[in-house]
Amino acid sequence: MQGRGAAGKAGLAEVYVKKTLALLLAVFSLAAGRDKNFSVETREFASKNNAFRVTAGYSGQGGDGRARLELNGASGKKISVFETERAPFTVTISGDGRRLFLFCGSWWQRVSIFAINVHNASGALLASHQLKMQGPAGEDFSGDYSVYAIGADQGSSWSILVLNAETGKALWRSKFRERLAGLKLSGSGERLLAVFMSGEKSRRAVVFDKSGKELWSREIATGNNLTPSAFSPDGSKFELLEDKMVYSEKDGYWHDKVLKKRSYSFTPEGVKEAGAGELNEGTE
Repeated sequence: MQGRGAAGKAGLAEVYVKKTLALLLAVFSLAAGRDKNFSVETREFASKNNAFRVTAGYSGQGGDGRARLELNGASGKKISVFETERAPFTVTISGDGRRLFLFCGSWWQRVSIFAINVHNASGALLASHQLKMQGPAGEDFSGDYSVYAIGADQGSSWSILVLNAETGKALWRSKFRERLAGLKLSGSGERLLAVFMSGEKSRRAVVFDKSGKELWSREIATGNNLTPSAFSPDGSKFELLEDKMVYSEKDGYWHDKVLKKRSYSFTPEGVKEAGAGELNEGTE
């Protein structure tokens, strides 16, 4: 009887193992099926010049699961369809459609970005950068789309990350205590203009070179908005735009009013402030 009892226990153990394996297989099959179902949520993103669009289908919610991306040209012609392991909260597309920057993280009660993944137009992953951020604080491409810059709002600090768009690799990266208000690349991406809110009634404008070294910095006394508005293709001239919101009694709405354009030029003697309107020709 003891022998039959042992055999019975072994049989029960075998049945238990088979049931467990079957259950695990079912779970994995459901997970795989979920990953192949990209209709939980759909989002669409466009390049700044509206020449290219990406439609993203998600297998999960709030950043969970995978995503399937379809890249299309302005005419609606399909360029590529590919899947990503991480779902993007948003996608930035270069104006030539050759590079896609996927901002991945989670977005439940609040948005948290953890990584920027760089893909080519076929969907191949070129590089991934860990950059924890609550949201962007400005982004820009160089005129030839060879360089991409992103400003990151990290809550108590702000960062600038500049990437070689061709390879996806970082050219330079710096963290700042001052709030970043915006940035602008020159035509070739050799220089970057950034504006920081250094105080309640002051702003700091800075020009960096391609390695992140400060070439020029100026404190500007104003409590209004100050943003980088133009940078010449050769990086020799740049412009800052000062504006503020003004209430109109005529229509009862607040309107953005330009107060002043501040134009500057690099000269052999240093950076010189120019007259308003001098930068209009040959800028982007």
